[in-house]
Amino acid sequence: MAGERLDSCTITGLGLDGDRDWAFIESTEPRVGKFFNIKQHSGLMRYQARLVGGKLEVTAPDGTRSDVDGALNTLLGESSRVVNVRNQAGVNFDDAPVLIVNLASVEAFSLEAGMPVDHRRFRANLYVDGLEPEEELRWLGRRIKAGEAELEVIERCVRCVVVNHDPETTETAPRLLELLVERHDKCMGMYCKVTRPGRVAVGGFVG
Repeated sequence: MAGERLDSCTITGLGLDGDRDWAFIESTEPRVGKFFNIKQHSGLMRYQARLVGGKLEVTAPDGTRSDVDGALNTLLGESSRVVNVRNQAGVNFDDAPVLIVNLASVEAFSLEAGMPVDHRRFRANLYVDGLEPEEELRWLGRRIKAGEAELEVIERCVRCVVVNHDPETTETAPRLLELLVERHDKCMGMYCKVTRPGRVAVGGFVG
């Protein structure tokens, strides 16, 4: 689903508080136990999820709000798949609990692509400004600060076809992933694990 912009949040040992606590899991062969996500149904990008009073609220493209089970019923009607909800913090990540993307790297990639590239295509937890393009690659193997928290940068983020989808319209631009493969080893962003929990806020120091 679409991400939620926050002014501040707590980075716990399992990642940003509430991030990916819920996931849709497939229940039919040959994808039993695998994630049901944008790669299976691009329409998910037009749904928005947020925590309200500790509970998950999902807003559908038509503005209808429901809990996660209500949203699932709507999605199943759209996709005709058998899917269940898994609510378990710390297990619904692809590779690591925190993903950082350097906005200067995105801007440089936009110039390479010859088109505006919305940073939301890269679905990061933290977007960092004030760096040089690809300066974040120097963080690999190091520990960095993110507000009050400390993160260990463990690997580059290898991207998938989701970056081809416009986050507003879901229309695709296949050339973007192809260009990442050609110029950047298919990578954008840095995966991190949490070595010290803490608060992080917009305008805070990361690095």
